[in-house]
Amino acid sequence: MTGPRRTLPRAVDRALRVLTLLAIGSFVVAAYLPGSTNPDTIDMCAQAIQRRFTDWHSPAVTALWSSSRLPVAAVFVLTVAVTLVAVWAILDRWLRPWAAVAGTAVVMWFPATLGWMGHVGKDMWFAAAFFAAVALMGRAELTTRTALRRSMLVAAVLCCWLAVAARKNAALPIGAALLVAWPAPLPPLGRLAGFPRLRRVLAAASVLVLVVVSVSAFTSLVVRPQQLSAEQSTFLFDLTGISLAEGELLVPDGTFPPGTTLEQVDAYFDVKAGDGFFFAAGTPVDPVLPAPQVERLRDEWVQQLLAHPDDYVRLRLAYTWALLGVSAPHPFPTVNDPTSDPADFGLECQVPDRAFPALHQRLFDTLQRIESWNLFRGWVFLVVLVVAAAVAGLRTVPEARALLVGGVLTLAGLAVAGISPTFRYSWFTALCAVLAVCLAARRIPWLGRPAGEAPERAELASPPEEGLPPA
Repeated sequence: MTGPRRTLPRAVDRALRVLTLLAIGSFVVAAYLPGSTNPDTIDMCAQAIQRRFTDWHSPAVTALWSSSRLPVAAVFVLTVAVTLVAVWAILDRWLRPWAAVAGTAVVMWFPATLGWMGHVGKDMWFAAAFFAAVALMGRAELTTRTALRRSMLVAAVLCCWLAVAARKNAALPIGAALLVAWPAPLPPLGRLAGFPRLRRVLAAASVLVLVVVSVSAFTSLVVRPQQLSAEQSTFLFDLTGISLAEGELLVPDGTFPPGTTLEQVDAYFDVKAGDGFFFAAGTPVDPVLPAPQVERLRDEWVQQLLAHPDDYVRLRLAYTWALLGVSAPHPFPTVNDPTSDPADFGLECQVPDRAFPALHQRLFDTLQRIESWNLFRGWVFLVVLVVAAAVAGLRTVPEARALLVGGVLTLAGLAVAGISPTFRYSWFTALCAVLAVCLAARRIPWLGRPAGEAPERAELASPPEEGLPPA
């Protein structure tokens, strides 16, 4: 006869899982410490040091960074830690304990996600805050303790605030995530108990309005950044594309240097080639135009969109195919993006040398070699995200719904306003896709938690004044 199966004491098993999670995060930290930077990050770092802010990137978060006085390395470690814990918390609700730990390693170490996981910047801050919000909303749904639930939901709202503050286009995915994953209606909506879907919409809309308005108020009243109008890049990108389609320069005088021809502009403009149109040596583009010129550019943009809607649609479709990696691979290297040096931009930002240069170089070379195979395309991760979220269970798993709408709508916002098809702008969708695949593993009996440990929504329903009736 076979004796009873021996298992580790619960405390020992939990300690081993914690140590394993620490090892997963420590590898990312060790490989990239003090964190890679891009030009956007270096600009925000310099603003944080000088305490002079602009609205070009993320003025609210930059101001918080300035107040905290945290060095780049500390911001990097904190971002990795929040992302790690949030990913684990999302998976641990639906997978067995060690399966959740293994899934966390997959998400953090997958070649298409690891390269940007080692960066410091607004894309990583948005992802960390988004996943933390989703994890907190999911955990709030599990608890029956009113005070704890409310604390978790307040923390989730704070994470939504940070996500919107980190990225200007985050309101759409955050609003959709609130709509599909917010677990409890707001107390003032109690009279609408017979209309659960309406209560959900009103609750999500109320939280989103609170977040967006408070971010805007904090930015304009407290931070008070210099207005540079980052949207001018979109105006110029679209006007240039329409100009090339029409065979004449349809931009206001003063946008390009005097004497610039359509052929000179065409030599730098390519929807598949990334940021070269704005930043390549010799380009006729001034990436930061003065405010009066931006106003003229905006007016001309509206006028030309109304006059040539067909050219605009074709341009945006061409850009979307490039953004998704359909018409061509993403510009190389952008899946495994190298760091930028503040000295190259003449900006004040202290970024120490790599803590473990040999480890970083070995990992960087490996990821670079994998990227050269052109396996990772935005459209691939988009398809994987849709399929994996459906397999995970869109009716049962609110985290799967949030990942789906977050990943899809982030790309949708970029398709309308983006200017570069680099993989950086597909990275968040790739992250959502890999996480959704791990959630889908709950369908495998020996990986997913038993039904009693991961109850269905109907079994989690709280009293009417606190919970949301099952959909």
